[in-house]
Amino acid sequence: MQSINQKSISSVAHLGAFSKYFIPFGNFLVPIFIWVLHKDKAFVSANAKKSLNFQISLFLYASVLVTIAVFGLVILGINLGNLDQFYFSAGNDLVISNHSPLFTTPFILFIGIVSILALSLFFLEILCVINATVRAGEGKIYNYPLTINFLKLTPEEEEELKEENLQPAI
Repeated sequence: MQSINQKSISSVAHLGAFSKYFIPFGNFLVPIFIWVLHKDKAFVSANAKKSLNFQISLFLYASVLVTIAVFGLVILGINLGNLDQFYFSAGNDLVISNHSPLFTTPFILFIGIVSILALSLFFLEILCVINATVRAGEGKIYNYPLTINFLKLTPEEEEELKEENLQPAI
């Protein structure tokens, strides 16, 4: 059974993901710091590893999404043609031309799809971190979805967690 201190520290390991909005790379530093300080406590160490694995996975997914977005926008920009197709000069002002909207439709669709995927990652992170924090406060382990396990749990951590998750929650 975990102490209240272990549950609180485990919750902080998950909530540390939100520190990236105040501290650069805080979403990685907080779980690493907790994991290094509490390696001897299997519950805290496992929660910190799970949080860190999720943050690394999200960073990887966001990096792939940004790369696809940049290459997609470059390719669409090249296919859209030069600036003269979309604008014409009326004196000193640039005015949108009367060309067909079919020129901009793929561009707008691509931006819409990328935006939806980016927002989905953002909301997935918020919901999963909050859920993991609540579960850690209850003394349970939360398995994040879409997580690549870069840091594996040790056999003793897995054994202790297996025993703890079999007990009914009070």
